[in-house]
Amino acid sequence: MKQSRNTQQRNLIRELLDNNYDHLTADEIYEIIRKKNPTISRGTVYRNLNVLSDSGEIRKLTMPTGPDHYDCMRENHYHFLCSECNCVLDVDLEYNSTLNEVTPPGCKTEYHSLVLIGLCPKCNCENKF
Repeated sequence: MKQSRNTQQRNLIRELLDNNYDHLTADEIYEIIRKKNPTISRGTVYRNLNVLSDSGEIRKLTMPTGPDHYDCMRENHYHFLCSECNCVLDVDLEYNSTLNEVTPPGCKTEYHSLVLIGLCPKCNCENKF
């Protein structure tokens, strides 16, 4: 396997995610990182996010709607997706590894994902009449 080198750009992305619990999208990460490093390209951010998620340093969250989000918390846990603004929040529910045993015959589950979908507090208040 090819050894990946740490770059300044990758370190900036890792630092941002380690200090941010908002489950940012790649475009949001790009906009924030660009303020610190104006010469960074969108492609560089996307490539480094892929390297970091492939290596297990961050978690890529593929949502049922909208763009992928990125999470610095590598432990298995559940998420809430706002159907209005697409924000992603952690759900305070213990990860149930026994659900991995519910698989079709001959299959092996590596992990499972649970995404609750609804309105976040901000969008819920805005939608009240």
